[in-house]
Amino acid sequence: MLNEAWKRRLIHIAHSGSGKEFNLKTRMAFPKTVLGQKIHQRKTMSYTFPWLHKIKGRVLQDELLASHTSIQIGGPADVLIFPEDAQDIQTIIKNRGKTPIYILGEGTNLLASDRGIRGIVISLKECFKEIKRPLFFKKEKEGGRRAIIKVGAGAKMSYLAKHAAKFSLTGIENLVGIPGSLGGVIIMNAGAEGTEIGSVLRSVTRINRNGEIEKLKREDLSFEYRKTAFPDEAGILIEAEIELKEGDRSEIMTAMDRHLSKRSQTQPLTIPNSGSIFKNPEGDAAGRIIDSLGLKGYSIGKAGISIRHANFIVNKGGATAKDVTELIKHVQKEVKEKTNIDLQTEIVIIGD
Repeated sequence: MLNEAWKRRLIHIAHSGSGKEFNLKTRMAFPKTVLGQKIHQRKTMSYTFPWLHKIKGRVLQDELLASHTSIQIGGPADVLIFPEDAQDIQTIIKNRGKTPIYILGEGTNLLASDRGIRGIVISLKECFKEIKRPLFFKKEKEGGRRAIIKVGAGAKMSYLAKHAAKFSLTGIENLVGIPGSLGGVIIMNAGAEGTEIGSVLRSVTRINRNGEIEKLKREDLSFEYRKTAFPDEAGILIEAEIELKEGDRSEIMTAMDRHLSKRSQTQPLTIPNSGSIFKNPEGDAAGRIIDSLGLKGYSIGKAGISIRHANFIVNKGGATAKDVTELIKHVQKEVKEKTNIDLQTEIVIIGD
């Protein structure tokens, strides 16, 4: 039985098409299946990065994104950087030139292509995770107290909801089951059970396209269904402030328990997936529509529609991004033909 380190080595060899590093003489034909994962020959790296030594955080080259996404799919990124702090991100932005940058949080709600990413992938998984103690205050003409919590963009949404509950703060308990990081939740204006993160957001701090740190107030942003619009789309979120009301702690905890229990019963949490695939049409649910057409369990390759929740696509072992995208197109085609509804994707697809 191969350990994880050797599995990663074999897959790396398959991507590079050469066994020189490990004294393997033969060159592999493409596409090639290695340990259940179909490998495509990657294009030659288009960019050089002579400044990488300036980065204090971890730097990985030709790293498979399958190891960093919740659906466990994705080819190699030219460079995957785990910045240590804001200065690392500023260094990247100031030296990137025309190199594309992609942001990765917890790797949920994301599908990376089989051929990977030509450019720089920045993961906030190891930084900006601090959740500070609430600062309580009272608003004039309003009863009860409110509080502001300052949170790093890399903090998990579930941790933030539980942190708020400890201080009897209500407003985000319905979001406790969202698996992503706060930064991704804000970008998507993610929500659950009628609550969206935009409803409690007070401000965000980001590093803009010029490498400058700037703070945007709530009024600078606009919130749509599954999208937050910024005055200038370019920028990397590093921190946010949310404003919550003081409530009854036992009621908040009960609501969170109820939501987590429902999620465990209705979503495929034990199988690799990326979360909801489609946005809900107005007045309806994408999962209900897909289920009504008998598509639960339908598969293409190793990707299948979850039998537990029809708005989830699961990786049954060795699925490719191509399998997933073809399955998405099939569902959209079936739904359009039989209901005249155009299902829009919620999942973000990146890469070659």
